[in-house]
Amino acid sequence: MRNGVRHALGAGAGLLATPLVAAGFAYGHGQLRSAPDWLPLAALAGAALLVGVLSGSRLSPLASLLPGLALTGLAVTAAARLDLAWLRAPGAYLTGEQLAGYERLVSFGAPVAGCVLLAASAFPSRWRARPAAPEAPPPPQPEKETPVPPPLPKRIPSRY
Repeated sequence: MRNGVRHALGAGAGLLATPLVAAGFAYGHGQLRSAPDWLPLAALAGAALLVGVLSGSRLSPLASLLPGLALTGLAVTAAARLDLAWLRAPGAYLTGEQLAGYERLVSFGAPVAGCVLLAASAFPSRWRARPAAPEAPPPPQPEKETPVPPPLPKRIPSRY
């Protein structure tokens, strides 16, 4: 696969995985009232599994860089108290349960997953193109048999 195609597919995977990882960490710790008991654990495990897949060396580093930047940026803005204050305003669109999920995301999931994903994309070997598969060596040529020299002539007896 060409390097450009590999990076384009990695960027698409990273863009698709970013909201899935965020949702998994946001609702993976909480007590969703309408959800079965196993659902928060499954959401957390799914988010952790997705972070592991994005960190793998077979994918383009863009697959881990894009969600890593987004989650780390979210964690930094929350730590700097630049989080979305309008969410707490009356008439906000989020319920208290959803706001608690957001707070869990920025306090645990985003910093951990963001740092793991950024560290996974820092290796220079992930940015290089894969070496082309070596061509198979040509099959060995059968050795030609050297011809046996003709026999020496018989000695002619001399009369002397």
